Amino acid sequence: MLETMKPSAKVIAGVVCAVVVVGLAALTVPAFAPLGSIASVAAGLRSSLESTPSDATTPSASAAPLDPYGPPEGYVDVGNGTYIPGGGFGDCAESAYIHMGSQDGRDFTASLFGKLIDTGVREFAAGTPAVADDGRIATYTVAPGDVPTAIGDRFCIWNGMSLTTLNGIPGSTAIQPGQVLVLDPAAVPGFVFRYPYAD
Repeated sequence: MLETMKPSAKVIAGVVCAVVVVGLAALTVPAFAPLGSIASVAAGLRSSLESTPSDATTPSASAAPLDPYGPPEGYVDVGNGTYIPGGGFGDCAESAYIHMGSQDGRDFTASLFGKLIDTGVREFAAGTPAVADDGRIATYTVAPGDVPTAIGDRFCIWNGMSLTTLNGIPGSTAIQPGQVLVLDPAAVPGFVFRYPYAD
């Protein structure tokens, strides 16, 4: 095909090929730049080979690699692939977490990870908690002016805004004074979670 091309077309094709080759070469330079010169790489390889013991040893159990899929430093695993900051927030020594979800088309479920701690009445969370037979905080009766996030903060719930969803209340609907909210699904006998956004 090159034989049938005009001389100017051959020059253009050659220049384009040269530009492509140079461009590809330029793209590979950053990948190898940290390696330094070939001489320094060879010297490093030689010194590492000289310092390697000749007898094969079995690595100890303490040399096992860290789990790359575990929680980041400072976070705790609360289950279902969810990590929250370790320790608590505000007056909380540790945080609880409300998990809601469905797997493989099954019914939605809700559960609480961690332990609820009542850190005391505060603005926007002045209602009354109730406990289960085993002493766990189970429900909360809403007082006038209460809001879900403040209630969550009072009971050390990391995702306190989820209290409305846990109780089958769509996000655009306000909670009402006298309304009883479930805080810990496992502490309320017969509680059935009804996801408010399910079809």
